Amino acid sequence: MHIAVVTGALGQRSRGNHTTVARWQRTCGVELLPAHADALERVPDLFHGYHAFHGGVDALRLARKYDRPLVISVGGTDLFSFADQVKEVFLRADAVTGAFPGFASILKMRLGKAVPYFVVPRAVELDCVPFHAGPGDVLQVLLPAGLRPVKEPLLAIEMAKQLRAADVPVQLTIAGPALDRAHAAQVRARAEPLEFVTVTEYEPEEMTEVYRRSDVVWNTSVHEGGANALLEAVAHGCAIFARNVTGNRELLSEERAPGTLFDPDDFASVMAFHLAVMRETEDERAQRINRGCDWLRRCHDKDDEATALGRVWHEVLHNK
Repeated sequence: MHIAVVTGALGQRSRGNHTTVARWQRTCGVELLPAHADALERVPDLFHGYHAFHGGVDALRLARKYDRPLVISVGGTDLFSFADQVKEVFLRADAVTGAFPGFASILKMRLGKAVPYFVVPRAVELDCVPFHAGPGDVLQVLLPAGLRPVKEPLLAIEMAKQLRAADVPVQLTIAGPALDRAHAAQVRARAEPLEFVTVTEYEPEEMTEVYRRSDVVWNTSVHEGGANALLEAVAHGCAIFARNVTGNRELLSEERAPGTLFDPDDFASVMAFHLAVMRETEDERAQRINRGCDWLRRCHDKDDEATALGRVWHEVLHNK
């Protein structure tokens, strides 16, 4: 079974999308094609577009050109930024995969009809770190996110300012590529006068150390929740603080999921969470990390992800 995954993330190693498709290449043996691919030396059995807009539009083009079935993985932007091109991709796909069951109902509402939908859980390849040193005098907070409006890094800066103003000593690092140049310039301008905010970008191999020196990882997305970065953070022993939006709610819905949802308007809860992390005892921290490791093994194992993908591909090919 030769599967080609079409993605716009190739060459952008610091993006979460690249992390995911690279994992699929290792665990499932897929071929990765750039979104602009055209003439192919070897035609696959099936094209899989990673996200309807960034990979799916071109995956549909290739599927039509070579008369092959099409599978699409849905992302947060696909669900809430619904261009006509994206609608056509979903309606013509032989199957759609998503990280959470609830995405199917959102798609049905947006499309006006149901599509063949399969859940493929998010996964992480990392082994859990058995120990994570507690915070020092300053709480190290990490926001791993590309610089674009949907990730709302400006909210992260405002939250850090509010925490500092309330005498909660945080140091915020916003780590990600500039995916929207105008917005990235705005973020950097807002951060520049603040000695407790750093805006930077790391190579993937550097992220292990970045997570290890972070105490809390934030997700401030407007609607693109449930990022793989949160799984990586849990694997490294970080406390998770994620905005109460679609994706994050689903990711942390499991009873023993190791994360806290927040509402930006509820600053009392924001402050209480970070003070609690600063005051964790070694035993409390160890228990939290162990719960997180157990959750990753139960709900986000890479072999389970590979099995789920294989089932979708086999079913689509069998039915064509």
